[in-house]
Amino acid sequence: MPTTQISSRRISSGLLVSLSCFLVGCAGPAYTVDDGSKVDEKFLSNIRLFGQGEQAIRPNIVRSAELKDPDCSKQWELPFSVATSYDLDRPKKIAWARALTVDERLSVIAAADNSGLRIGDKVEKLDGYHRDNTEKMMLRLIELRDNGDPFDITLASGKVIKIKPFEVCRGHVSITPPAHPEVQDYHWLASVHALFIFNQPLTRDEALWIVLWTQGLSEEASLRMKTYHYGMKTIKFAVTTASIVSGVGAVANAAQGAAAQIAAQQASNAATSAAAQQASKFLAEQAMDAARDKALVALKEIAKTQAQDIALDSMKSAALFRSSLSGISWVAGTGFYMADEWAFKRMQKLGANPLAAFTLHYKLASTANAQNAFVFDEDRLEDLSVLAADAGIDANAKNILAGNDPNFSPVELNTITLDTVSVTDVSHESPQTTTVASTKTPVLMTNPTTITSETITPLATAPMPAENH
Repeated sequence: MPTTQISSRRISSGLLVSLSCFLVGCAGPAYTVDDGSKVDEKFLSNIRLFGQGEQAIRPNIVRSAELKDPDCSKQWELPFSVATSYDLDRPKKIAWARALTVDERLSVIAAADNSGLRIGDKVEKLDGYHRDNTEKMMLRLIELRDNGDPFDITLASGKVIKIKPFEVCRGHVSITPPAHPEVQDYHWLASVHALFIFNQPLTRDEALWIVLWTQGLSEEASLRMKTYHYGMKTIKFAVTTASIVSGVGAVANAAQGAAAQIAAQQASNAATSAAAQQASKFLAEQAMDAARDKALVALKEIAKTQAQDIALDSMKSAALFRSSLSGISWVAGTGFYMADEWAFKRMQKLGANPLAAFTLHYKLASTANAQNAFVFDEDRLEDLSVLAADAGIDANAKNILAGNDPNFSPVELNTITLDTVSVTDVSHESPQTTTVASTKTPVLMTNPTTITSETITPLATAPMPAENH
């Protein structure tokens, strides 16, 4: 066939496509918008809470880079975080759009002031890379971050932003994803913190405390976590369901009789540490249910004595929470006090107020939200109080623990006396490394800057940075 005929047919085909677009309208991909449809209100609330948390944490990750600590292990970080509703069902997509204007594209949900990005920006390309499958875009973003080299982001508006990853002390800060609010995890590369921590607005210094504490856990407790992790590979036996159930049974009976300390001691002496952790989790849940019941009454009656009971119960539950963790997270829990000291000293170096550790503790403890790393048990609070005394701010710390700061709570507490709190099943220095807490490595979210679909697959499967494993 002559070349002129081939060219003529190609031109005709092109004209036909153009005419079709003119008649029926050719457009790019249709992205989800909020059409007012009914959504799961709890899920919607979780998304909003997640956004609040990211917007509080991200600028303070940037702030933590000012430490320039020559002694800590380093990781690369980004001055923004993104989310996507890719591959979700329609009701969940609408919830993301309604809560944070997130659609199937990488959507900016938090950004530092000097990042060049704004909340709501849509990412079209990452260093020239584009895929409609934004889970692949997520993985590419992680790679670009961990390479540490500057790269360009092209927005849907056509604007190009130069992004410069920056170094911080190791320990990525992640927040529990909205679809999985029960997830918490502690590891030397990253920690996943409870969503409900952000139920109350955090001050700038409280958000910085969370960042520094996470980095401190990585820096100070990484050796014991790594020793446990790599040591477990040589153990050839498994913990059976029967042994776990039998261990929980005895403890549960004791708990029913309101003998929480006895039950916790039984848990620690169970045949396997897995049984102990299951028992401690049961006790923690029971204690928190009772504490929340008291909280509801206290908030209605503004009763000092009941509010004090809530805070004390929360301190007991904080110890039970640590012992209920499993695997590497459980080992990390034995080093929480080490992260406290590391973060306290770095707060001072950055010119931040280390009393933020106490105000955050009180916000959570007085509202019966103790199942997280930031409510102190008896031992941790005593250790931190010594640091406060050395810094000359112990009187301020006691005032905060008495609930006398009107900036964050309407409830006043009598001064909390530490000797009234006692939980015997938790020790700073006694990780039970001879027994198996869990034969499964906990899910590790290696990228705190992104959240995708309810399965959070890209985060869980993202490649680890090669260094410092």
